[in-house]
Amino acid sequence: MDIVYYHDPNLGYCPVKKYLSQYLGHKIIIIIDGKIRYVAENDGRPVPPISFPLVDFSFLNIHHRKDKNILIRICYFRHEDKMVLLHAFEKPDSYDTEREKRTINKEFMVAENYIKKFKLNVKLYEEYI
Repeated sequence: MDIVYYHDPNLGYCPVKKYLSQYLGHKIIIIIDGKIRYVAENDGRPVPPISFPLVDFSFLNIHHRKDKNILIRICYFRHEDKMVLLHAFEKPDSYDTEREKRTINKEFMVAENYIKKFKLNVKLYEEYI
């Protein structure tokens, strides 16, 4: 399965590629890359505890613990022979307020919108390196 970054034409860049660029030169990028490649080797299917589906959404996500309190989530979906990396963000390890839940839900909706755009034009991607 090929790994690709979703490229948003309105933003002019790939959201996951831009997010991950902040970790270039750090050990964390090597670990995240390993998780992405491992999931791709398994045809992009969920591989707990690395990746999970979300009940109310059409994408899956890869988890990585940034530190004791913060999780990195990388949202992706499978399209034909591609694992499309859609969106990445950080979230608190645990949250319980309605405001925090709405904030996380907004991030998930961003990923859902990227899926819709991608399906309208399946050439909106860059190769993963």
